[in-house]
Order: sequence, then structure tokens, then C-alpha cells
Amino acid sequence: MSEPAIVIPSSQQLDFFARNAQPRREIIEALIREQQLAAFAGPYGIGKSPILADIVIHLINGIVWCGREVEKRPVIHFDLETPGPVYKANLRNTADRLNLPLPKVPEELDAYLEHDDQSEPGTERLFVALAEPRCEARLRLIEEALNEKPDALVIIDPLELLFRIDTGKKTFILELYAQLRLLLSKYPRAAMLITFNLRKRDKKGPQSDLLTDQRGWLEEVCGTLDILNRSDVRLGMDRYGDDARVINGIRRGEDFHPLIVKPVEVAPDKYAGFELCPPDVLTTASLFTSKQRQYWGKLPKEFRFEDVADSLVPRATLDRMLKRAKSAGLVKQVSGVWRKTSLSG
Repeated sequence: MSEPAIVIPSSQQLDFFARNAQPRREIIEALIREQQLAAFAGPYGIGKSPILADIVIHLINGIVWCGREVEKRPVIHFDLETPGPVYKANLRNTADRLNLPLPKVPEELDAYLEHDDQSEPGTERLFVALAEPRCEARLRLIEEALNEKPDALVIIDPLELLFRIDTGKKTFILELYAQLRLLLSKYPRAAMLITFNLRKRDKKGPQSDLLTDQRGWLEEVCGTLDILNRSDVRLGMDRYGDDARVINGIRRGEDFHPLIVKPVEVAPDKYAGFELCPPDVLTTASLFTSKQRQYWGKLPKEFRFEDVADSLVPRATLDRMLKRAKSAGLVKQVSGVWRKTSLSG
């Protein structure tokens, strides 16, 4: 019997598998990478715009946002819902609370606010683009901004108001997303975070919980899934308890770990961003499967990863559990040592 022939890969094959083989850089840890398109859904009035303003301040200054590492970079922000004075107050209050300078406009923050005075340069340019009957002018405006800031996070809040789209028309959405993907291909260090408001929830049947069943929640409230299905990251935001918010979703090809955050009130009815909520018993029970909870109970209050990996908990499971626990504030890592918080069990 003859020996099988040895196939030597060509240089072209080797080059293909060597090129672009690493994941894109994280812009916000475990949330969005460069060249990704993220859809951020939530009911009207839930606080998506204030969350985005909070992200803007943290991103421009490169500081940790709600427990997640952030890479410093500029922001291009299209806001077609928030009144100009409220938008500016949200940024000012957050910067003051964190003892940070206000963003330099337009060097660090290139803002296009529909509900601001038309004498503002960004607002004036936005209205010129909105006056065009087709979307090419709006796409051109985004591209011109990216040409100045090729590594920016582009925020569009909300998508349907910038492009005047009917979210129920699949063909239009597919065409628009193709154009947005084309833009990102030209600016591979950039990313896009787009928002849209959800349809009214059906209160007749059982409702999915965003913390424990993000897929069911997104399917239940979105009406059309076309916006979500074409995105690399699909996020939802809903209430959690009386004051907090839960942010959870699906990340294409990667795990997503939920966030539970609460608004920071610095004076009566004066808010200044968000912070990670302290964990509670419900959070702990909801984050892990029954098997993972058994593993969690075996872990000591303090430990090093290598000391318990495979001996107490399978290595891959431990890695997933720690990432999820960190996102919810159940553990902290200091000098390589993991420490459980008092409420994490």
C-alpha cells in the first residue's frame, strides 16, 4: 500500500492563515471591538442616551467604565432625540463627578445634535444632510467625520431617525447595513454603536427576563430582528429592581457578561453617569448555572487562578465564571489574587 502524498501548503495559503488572525482590539472590554457594529436596544425612556453620554466621557479619557477596561479614543456622536441642553448637562455632570475636563470639541468629541441650536457647526451640518431625500448625504457625513477621526467610536442614537427608515422593511435595512459595513471596512480601527427604541411589550403572555434570558427578551421586544441579526453585538437594556438597569446581550463568536448598573444622583433630579451596582443574592443566583453555582461554592474567598484551575474547577469553566462574576462586581482581582465580595457567597 502506497504512502499518502504529503501536501505542502503554498506560500499563498500560509500568508492567508497568518494574516488578520488575531481578534480586533477591544474598545470597551467584553462589549465592542474595532470594526464591529453593535446594536443597543431598549424601551423608550430607559436611559440609553444617558448611558451613552457616560460612555463618551470614559472613552475620551480612557478610564474604566462600570468595571470594564476602556481604550482611549475620540467619539463621533449623532444624537437625534436628546435636547441640546440636556445632552451637554449629562456630559458636564459626569465630568464634574469624575473630576475630569470636558471633552474638546470637535477634536475629541464630534457632536451632531438635531435638537440643538442650528448655529452649532455639527447641528448645521446634520440639518443639511437630513434635508436630502436619500441617505447618501448622511453616509457621506459619517465618512467625512471618520476621515478626521479614523479610530473613533461612532454613536448613532437612534438609527431610524438619522436614516429615516422603516425598521419593518428588511430590504432597506440590509442595504443600509451593507453601506455601514463598507464604511467600517475603510476605517478598520473604528466601530459603530447604534441604538433603537423597542416596540411595546406584549403583556398577555409570560415575559422574558433580560438578565437570565437575553435571547428571549430580544426576540420578544424587538418586533423585527433584522437590525439585531446584522450586528456583531446585540445589546438590550431594561430595568432591574427599583432603580438599577441591566445590560445584557449576545456577542458574535464570544461570550457576553451582563452588567447591572445604577444612575448616580449627585443632587435631586441631577444625574451624573452610572456606576456598577453592588451584587445581591438575586444577582448571584441568576448569573450562574446550577453546576457553576456548585463550583462557585467550592472556591475560597481568596485564590489565584492557577491554584484552583482544574483542581477545584475546570480551567475553561473557571475562566468563564470569573469573567461573568467580574462584570457583576462579584469578584475583584488585585496583584493576581481573586477576591470574592461579601455578597457573592
